[in-house]
Amino acid sequence: MTAAVAVARDGEELACVLIPLQGTQLLLPSVCVAEILPWRRVKPLENAPDWCLGLLGWRGEAVPVVRFEWLNQRDLGATASARCLVVMNRTGAGATLPFYALATDGLPRLVQLADGDLEDSECDLGPAESRAVRLGTETAVIPDLEFIEERLGAVSFEP
Repeated sequence: MTAAVAVARDGEELACVLIPLQGTQLLLPSVCVAEILPWRRVKPLENAPDWCLGLLGWRGEAVPVVRFEWLNQRDLGATASARCLVVMNRTGAGATLPFYALATDGLPRLVQLADGDLEDSECDLGPAESRAVRLGTETAVIPDLEFIEERLGAVSFEP
């Protein structure tokens, strides 16, 4: 499923999260986010792709941590450490791991979107991005969650 932000109709609003990254920010419905955590130690994984920083111990689960900029093939000077971790609910059925985390460069924040709040924005999209949007004076990208989860599915998280 591509992460599309569907805005509520008839005066209702949709709660979303803006997730700051190096050089951009992601926009996701808040239901995609399980929890926002301060940076914690991540256990590195042997033979993991560069974009997988390792595993985070969270609520008894081993949660893979993704550096979105690297997965999206945009380095932008991003480092392995970050300020926060956003634990994401998996959207794909039959996923062996129910969660993954995104490393962020700042504190995510909630925004309420109503019909007409988003406009398409022109920019070159990376392979992990499905759409660029404007929210007033800010720009954001909507990630392709299916792409992220497919890449995670191809990684072995066994020690």
